[in-house]
Amino acid sequence: MQLGILIILGFLLPRLIPGSPLSFSADQIDVLNAMLPKETFNRFTDYYAPEQPLIKQFAGYLRHLARGDWGYSFYYGLAVREIVMSRVTLTLFLSLTSIVISIFIAVSLGAYLALKGGGYLEKGLLTLLLVLQTIPVFLLAILCRMLFAHHLGWFPAFGAYPLVMTPADAGFALHFLRHAILPIAVLILYTVPPVAVLTRNVVQKIKREPYVEAAYYFGIRERIIWLYYILLNSLPEILGRLNITFLYAIAGALFVEIIFSYPGMGTLMKVAVEARDYPLIQGIFLVTSIYSIAINMLFELLSIKLNPRLTKMT
Repeated sequence: MQLGILIILGFLLPRLIPGSPLSFSADQIDVLNAMLPKETFNRFTDYYAPEQPLIKQFAGYLRHLARGDWGYSFYYGLAVREIVMSRVTLTLFLSLTSIVISIFIAVSLGAYLALKGGGYLEKGLLTLLLVLQTIPVFLLAILCRMLFAHHLGWFPAFGAYPLVMTPADAGFALHFLRHAILPIAVLILYTVPPVAVLTRNVVQKIKREPYVEAAYYFGIRERIIWLYYILLNSLPEILGRLNITFLYAIAGALFVEIIFSYPGMGTLMKVAVEARDYPLIQGIFLVTSIYSIAINMLFELLSIKLNPRLTKMT
């Protein structure tokens, strides 16, 4: 159901952009350096039939999609599937790495603030988290790039690796990781605050439950109470509410890629929108939607696994 709605949206949204992608490629070929040969232009026209009613275009899109055919990019002149798959691995690397690190940091920090909160250090950390939570991800990316790349020169400002290098070159992995540090750090700074605040609130609520007070009354060691009575019972609720946060993180990764010119799905979407490349926009939207649904399902399954009561409800 979700995927069906997203497929419809992915088809309709690009068509809300003013102008025709075919006329754009034909009229402004010198500006875009697309160099579409006449036969290629005619092939695109026959393939997509832009003069047909929207419902017929959508039916054709579904037929192609059912065969695993995502169409051809007007801008690149290549199969959309080939283009998207060449970029999606970089976006997966950034987003998944930042999500895993963010969960570890945020849950640990939130639990600490809930269990040990009250001092000046804890109040200062909470204030910092609340401030970071208000900063848009693109502004956070710009500030980090200006400070750590341009001003201090600690990290590269753009790209995923030096353009003169190939994966076969010695030291490529080191350069690749060095280029990824700043984008990943920005995504962590963007994701940790809401998750840490959420964890703190949930843990504080669980800490006041009668069974926790009973555990203290019977003299059970504090470390065991924290781990088994409070934290483990907090995880199902935390994970159940994390899916929306990490959907925002996935969207944030696309903006971060644009700021750092990281050659993933974000920069590809920017080019596709500027070129009004409907098929490419649809392909990017489809892959991003599938990825988001998979993340959402993963967190729901983890919540059910950790809380057997949810299994009966489902």
